[in-house]
Amino acid sequence: MFPKVWLLILGILISQTAVSHGGGLNSQGCHNDRKMASYHCHRSPASNMDPPKRVSGQTYSRALFNYRSYKSITSLGFYTNMTCQVVNIDHVVSLKDAFISGANKWSSAQKMTFANDRDNHVPSCSQVNSSKGSAGPRDFLRRSHDGKGLDYRIVRFCEYLSRYHSVKLAYDLSFANNSKAIFQNCGVTI
Repeated sequence: MFPKVWLLILGILISQTAVSHGGGLNSQGCHNDRKMASYHCHRSPASNMDPPKRVSGQTYSRALFNYRSYKSITSLGFYTNMTCQVVNIDHVVSLKDAFISGANKWSSAQKMTFANDRDNHVPSCSQVNSSKGSAGPRDFLRRSHDGKGLDYRIVRFCEYLSRYHSVKLAYDLSFANNSKAIFQNCGVTI
């Protein structure tokens, strides 16, 4: 009897480690799983997850953009101006935002060019990057201080908005899903 209990416990422990994976969670308990090129949640029920975004008959997938990650040359986070324990490269205009704003009509080569355009990249503390996710400016600002998980101060918000604006203009992406008021507060007209 005794060995059977130990075998059961061992089996449970092994099965738990087999399905777990690393990665920081945002305030909703979700994160991008770069290995699987997916976004999923751990702490909230599956029914609360947004279904994949469909635009013009296409479903968004990060893998469509063929992004090639690289190591940051700094440990200073662009948004917070703080030293990060772990630095990620963040897309100022997220790949999902671009897809919804017009990139769904691009060729594979255009998507790859956008994804790897370093003018659209900034170093970001990994937890801030996870919190931002694919959010646009309004939701990113809200997530920074909503009390649901990591709170942080975005010290370069207007610089971020200016860069976001420049990238969207350069790639002829729509501002239809953006809040004009947030841009106006930083002297940027959309």
